Amino acid sequence: MRILVSHVNYPAQFRRLIFHWSQSGHDVVFIARQSEWHSPSPKGFRVYFYENTRSSNTISLHPYLNRFESAILEGQSVFRIARQLRDSNWIPDIVISHLGFGNGLFLSDCFPHARRIGYAEWFYNSYNSDVDFLSSEVVSDDHRLKLRCWNSEILLEMSTLDYLIVPTCWQKSQFPSIYHNQISVINDGLNLPLLSNIKHANSVDFNFLPNDPNLEVLTFVSRCFEEYRGFPQAIRTISALQKLRPNLHVIIVGEDGAAYGHPRSDGVPWSVWAIKTLNLDPLRTHWLGLVQENVYLQVLSVSDVHFYLTVPFILSWSLLESMAVGCSIVASSTPPVMEFLEDGLSALLVDFFDVDAQVQAINTLLSNRKLASRYADAAMNRAEALSFDKATESWDTLLNA
Repeated sequence: MRILVSHVNYPAQFRRLIFHWSQSGHDVVFIARQSEWHSPSPKGFRVYFYENTRSSNTISLHPYLNRFESAILEGQSVFRIARQLRDSNWIPDIVISHLGFGNGLFLSDCFPHARRIGYAEWFYNSYNSDVDFLSSEVVSDDHRLKLRCWNSEILLEMSTLDYLIVPTCWQKSQFPSIYHNQISVINDGLNLPLLSNIKHANSVDFNFLPNDPNLEVLTFVSRCFEEYRGFPQAIRTISALQKLRPNLHVIIVGEDGAAYGHPRSDGVPWSVWAIKTLNLDPLRTHWLGLVQENVYLQVLSVSDVHFYLTVPFILSWSLLESMAVGCSIVASSTPPVMEFLEDGLSALLVDFFDVDAQVQAINTLLSNRKLASRYADAAMNRAEALSFDKATESWDTLLNA
């Protein structure tokens, strides 16, 4: 079977799927604009990269349409590569695209007889979602209208699909109910054989951690230090905990930036602000930056408590991976988290904004290792339902339907 996959980033959510399909004997082609910094080399499949001929003309265009024009330009660039494939007699049986940037907008026009599968992460809403969560102010009329227009490229591409996949029920709930019967939930899947054995690997070599039987380790992972992932609250919580627990070391993975939302209004990076403002102990606060997967997994393996916050938005892979590793977790009581963790059974869930509650919850688990272990086991058991094998089985069933 010939399978065409498109995402603006290579390999993104298809990292393991494309290797699985190529190893299963399928002829796989991936079209992307750019590689992720940790992307694997293609093996058994081809990757084509495109460039957009220009960017959206924000001067002469209505501001609500900037994103839509960018999507059209993205779609045209992908179409040109798809047309080259078609002209060389490479015709896919199945076309899979990530919705939201426009890269898949015109693939059905190039390959009208291919079955179309879409993978979506988000549908924008003005209420009870990420947009109205961080501020007590009512979302402005202008912003609400702009968000509605942002969904236009998603809806346009949905009209070309045979199937639409989302990774969580929470993300499905963001789409209008009229489409729910057309949307299937297939989680991205976890490498359980690897993750479930990390804490038993005994290969950790963090020389910044003291060889002390009283050592306590709190971990916090976020690709970018930003409001969407609760960094302002988290770092305040960390500062307060360091004053209460002299043996506590904190490992922070990530870097300054804004993957979602906006940076600080004064332009000061969040880590710089934190170091200058919060009197963090530099000997017990370990900023690792972005790290390769093996280092990231080592971080989780030494964690006594893993700390995760998110607004009602797309759930980070790191939370599910920390569950599979067997971490004791304190996390925000927001809908994407509550789909997978239950307060008092598999984790302690706390108000996203309440630093005092976060400090108390982490204190509780650090002080009661038996309770922490019970929560960790329950979270690990929950993660067993999210294996990559189950995800590939669901995808393969869809491909062969």
